[in-house]
Amino acid sequence: MVVGMEYISDILLGAGALAAAFYCVILSRKLNRLSGLDQELGTAIAMLSQQVDEMTSVLKSAQTAADGARGELAQMTERAETVAAQLKDVTHTTAPPAVAVEPAPTPPPVEVAQPPVAADSGGLQDGAPSLFVRHSAAAS
Repeated sequence: MVVGMEYISDILLGAGALAAAFYCVILSRKLNRLSGLDQELGTAIAMLSQQVDEMTSVLKSAQTAADGARGELAQMTERAETVAAQLKDVTHTTAPPAVAVEPAPTPPPVEVAQPPVAADSGGLQDGAPSLFVRHSAAAS
């Protein structure tokens, strides 16, 4: 019975060693993936840092351009206000004289004489061209 117990303990010890070896293989693969991810993550962080630097420089140049445009806009607004004040002064000091505008006389209506209509020609005058021409049945 003692010999049977030794075999059972050896089998359990071997199974434990195999389980530990299997666990070590799985852990090794996970660590390799993690180190690969660490390298990829480092690359991604470096790229993001570079993009942040580029965006900062673009933002600074946009702010500079906006400041320049703001200055130009302030100058143009001041100039427009000055011109508007001058125009206001000109219109108040020199008002144009009131001129009465009389409507133009309307010409008398023109009457157009209508030519007489002959009763026997079916509403057509002698020698007037006809829009429709009647052909006889024998001619066709």
